[in-house]
Amino acid sequence: MTSATVGLAAVALVAVGLLAGILLAPGRAPSSVAAPEGERRVAVSSRLFDDARRVEVTPHVAEAVTLTVAESGRVTRTACTPGAVIASGMSPLTVDDRPVLALATTVPLWRDLEWGARGEDVRAMQAELARLGHPVTPTGTYDRPTSTAVATILREIGVAQPSGRLPVASVIWLPAPQVTVASCEVALAQTIGPGPFATVAGGLTSLEVTGGLTGAVAGDRVLRIGDVSAPIDAGGMVTDPAFLAAVAASPEFAFATASNSALTLDAVLATPLEVVVVPPGAIFGIADGTGCVLADGQPRPVRVVASSLGQTMVTFDAGPAPTYVELPLPGEVPPPCR
Repeated sequence: MTSATVGLAAVALVAVGLLAGILLAPGRAPSSVAAPEGERRVAVSSRLFDDARRVEVTPHVAEAVTLTVAESGRVTRTACTPGAVIASGMSPLTVDDRPVLALATTVPLWRDLEWGARGEDVRAMQAELARLGHPVTPTGTYDRPTSTAVATILREIGVAQPSGRLPVASVIWLPAPQVTVASCEVALAQTIGPGPFATVAGGLTSLEVTGGLTGAVAGDRVLRIGDVSAPIDAGGMVTDPAFLAAVAASPEFAFATASNSALTLDAVLATPLEVVVVPPGAIFGIADGTGCVLADGQPRPVRVVASSLGQTMVTFDAGPAPTYVELPLPGEVPPPCR
């Protein structure tokens, strides 16, 4: 055997030995996928959770309404044309140079209102003034802030030197924050007595939540469209005028009305919860929506709020939320929560 042949044989034996060593040696994962030291410790994060739900709502729409004027005289200015929008807080006409105020209230005004008057009509008027941005609290009593707000809004529509009284003859009642004119009953220069001014199309008066909250997180909720929201009462009703106006002007409402299909909006928690997001495997001893997690070696009671995409959102009943939780090891029986 030549020296070259002996050399090749030696190389072959070394290669075989190396291959056998690789096959018999324990497997080792690449460093890029190997579990780090202390792998049972997992960082957690906090976030605000509003439990947004897409819910079905039923719109309640009023029939067409005829707007009436209590003033008498000649119409010296009118904004009434078919298709025009009359909004609460504006003046749609002037009679004998006296501007008339359009006002949407849940209780139609039926008497002159002034300092000291009390009643639900006063409260309804105050609520609408507040919605229009005036610093008024709906107390049901015609007080100084109410008088100041009335004088301000009358001055804005052109009333000279308003006293703070609100004569019923100076108000046109609207059934909604804004209405669309269907037809006009009087024209410029015509004489008007107490009687009809215009007929307006029916308006959105309320929304009723009829489905989509099954399994939702408990808590007070609001309906939301864009940047506008309004509370849902205990009966599932939403009556906030500003929110109804936003919905009525939305493409979602127009599409649902035109296609006779369901209207859906977002219902969210009025006060979002601050939750901690943990791996599902970190929770043990779950019963009736509560469980435990290990944090710094100690079991901590938690309340399970929701789960999504391999993440579980919990709240801690006591103490600050941890920054890490520990995964129980296979076969380990963690201590119970106290």
